[in-house]
Amino acid sequence: MDGPNGIRCSSMDNTSVVPLPVGGSPTSANSSDNYMYDDSSMSDGSLYASDQENLSTPRRRSDYRRLHRRRSSLRCPQQQIQQRQAANLRERRRMQSINDAFEGLRAHIPTLPYEKRLSKVDTLKLAIGYISFLGELVRVDRCSSETMLSGVANSHNKEEQKKVIIRARQIYDATGIPTVEVDMVTELGLFRIAVPSTDVKKGAEAVQLRDNIPAEYHGMGVLMAVKNINTIIAPELIKQNLEVTMQKEIDHFMIALDGTDTRSRLGANAIMAVSLVVAKAGAAKKGVPLYRHISDMGGVTTIILPVPHFTILTGGILSSNALPFQEYIVMPTGASSFAEAMRIGTEIYTYVKNIILSKYKVETSYVADNGGFSIPLQSHRDALLFLSDAIKQCGYATKVEIALNAAASDLYKDGAYDLEFKNPNSNPQEYMSSDKLAEIYLDNVKEFSVCSVEDAFDLDDWAAWSLLTTRTTAQLFGNDLTQTNLRRVGLAVEKKAGNTVGLRINQAGTLSEVIECFKILKSAGFGVVICDRWGDTNDLFLADLVVGLSAGQIKCGAPVRGERVDKYNQVLRIEEELGALSKFAGKNYRGQVN
Repeated sequence: MDGPNGIRCSSMDNTSVVPLPVGGSPTSANSSDNYMYDDSSMSDGSLYASDQENLSTPRRRSDYRRLHRRRSSLRCPQQQIQQRQAANLRERRRMQSINDAFEGLRAHIPTLPYEKRLSKVDTLKLAIGYISFLGELVRVDRCSSETMLSGVANSHNKEEQKKVIIRARQIYDATGIPTVEVDMVTELGLFRIAVPSTDVKKGAEAVQLRDNIPAEYHGMGVLMAVKNINTIIAPELIKQNLEVTMQKEIDHFMIALDGTDTRSRLGANAIMAVSLVVAKAGAAKKGVPLYRHISDMGGVTTIILPVPHFTILTGGILSSNALPFQEYIVMPTGASSFAEAMRIGTEIYTYVKNIILSKYKVETSYVADNGGFSIPLQSHRDALLFLSDAIKQCGYATKVEIALNAAASDLYKDGAYDLEFKNPNSNPQEYMSSDKLAEIYLDNVKEFSVCSVEDAFDLDDWAAWSLLTTRTTAQLFGNDLTQTNLRRVGLAVEKKAGNTVGLRINQAGTLSEVIECFKILKSAGFGVVICDRWGDTNDLFLADLVVGLSAGQIKCGAPVRGERVDKYNQVLRIEEELGALSKFAGKNYRGQVN
């Protein structure tokens, strides 16, 4: 057969064409050198183009193009089409085999119980990390026999023994301060936790261990806490042969291992990190989502999604403006779902930002660590008027209520409260008694529909707390008052100081202590707010905790900044997972009955 220009295709010289290797590209002995498939559409992590059928045109390197021009005249169109079809078929088969391999990885590599399907890239990253830890398992197994975690039923049956690795490291929180992260690897996979660090240590909080080396991180390093996990807590805990589902026993062992009331020897940051990662592994062991595992530990039978507290404006010690109270907050109590509450909160927040940009300098649109705006308002009343107007302008007057974080311990001086405490020349004659401060709160409840006041008085002004509790049905929310400390929580219940208490995971030493605080409060009819911390991380445990305990309220600051929005997003995922079974707290945010 004659090709174009009179050239016969069937009798080409052997020297004029490079032989094709078996299974290779029709154009070269090394197909990877000559074919570069376009990956511009791989935004979803796919390893091949979005057409899934390799219909995109292969891109060839410049040197191949020159070679191709010299050979093109020696091939007839029919032969070129057949070779191209054969190459495309081989490429499709190759990509299908890659796809099948990744489907296998998805099926066999454990992930968090409620996670959806991972992208191929994420699956590969997880596989690499998992294989690295499996390699570490082999290395440790060769070096020591102390890494066995035996089954409870038969601790001497080697066939039932399971391997565990616990490894800690120093990472950084959202404010750039070092904190602790822990990985645990069991037969079910890799589990990871990062604990929030502390902004200001309160008197009754568990003590986070810091290196106190002024030349490094201004003394805020946590390498000692990391070392305590890797060399003391992990080896000793593994020797106990406890199942990861035995949360209370594991936590009590770590408390005893520390031997102090404040967790100061090993560090509350070290103990809590291990406690939380054990909870994650325990959920996987039971084959349930983390929030379901927490529900079981807390004795909760009905899952309730929380009302979020969105910080909009900041004052107090967080700002140089004249506002005396620390946070001015919106609560979408009239929403029908958590998703609607998020929409309401973000719309109000964006509206306020646009108003700030139009009225003030651009610097005032910058946010504090809690995500709130610090604008130059002159008084507490001005802030309430501003926030009330924003809510009305957004059309949510019937769905949103206002909450305050007074942080009154910052105002407390010589037995009275100084609302101008940021003024070094404030007049002591104008300091307020607790009774006068209480009148301000009561007036705000009536005039501005304030539904919640956090830390209304100093943390040791118990009488003022108890008295105001008898005078209002609004939420009186103790945070600094109790500090997630079992003794102070018991005092608040005994003295009827407030009607709601905030719980923070890094104020306690272990998860079991947080859950014990929750049980005491719910049995006494108190509301519960699960709170974040200034020095938080992107860890999502807090979201599962608030859903698992059906606490009814979550306070993670404004709907901005990754370490805060990530937690809100996790609650959204859980709501989607629950589907028709999801229930939103709404107006009943502090009255959940478990």
